Amino acid sequence: MSVVEKCSNCDAHCCRHVAVQIEKPVTKKEIDQVRWYLLHENVWVSIDHDGDWLLEFRTPCKKIVNNQCGDYGNRPVICRDYPGENELCERETDDTSYAALFTNEEEFLQHLKKQDLKKTTLRTRIKNTQVKRKVQRNRYV
Repeated sequence: MSVVEKCSNCDAHCCRHVAVQIEKPVTKKEIDQVRWYLLHENVWVSIDHDGDWLLEFRTPCKKIVNNQCGDYGNRPVICRDYPGENELCERETDDTSYAALFTNEEEFLQHLKKQDLKKTTLRTRIKNTQVKRKVQRNRYV
């Protein structure tokens, strides 16, 4: 089935947003910048299944006519190349295209808290393991 045939029954899902890759926020300034993005209407941030961070603008292409490209023969290369070879359109799978999705500041901050909790738990486990090993070594000396 050709891409044209596949797209003929579509709602132009891929034509309703623009996503650009951003760096994973690690500093307070970068985290604050992601918060700022999410304070804007129709701006989302996601983490894909490869761990890449994406800034997404939920805005439709101006060329959509009746859920199809109104200028199909003249569409940009990025549109022509989607989906790539060995890739599925988002509408051809039940899987989400992201591992985490933030549509507002609260979701993002909740994610950061969970990540911090995971780090704290991991540090505690490592510390407890180190203490146990030290105690065990002292018993056998």
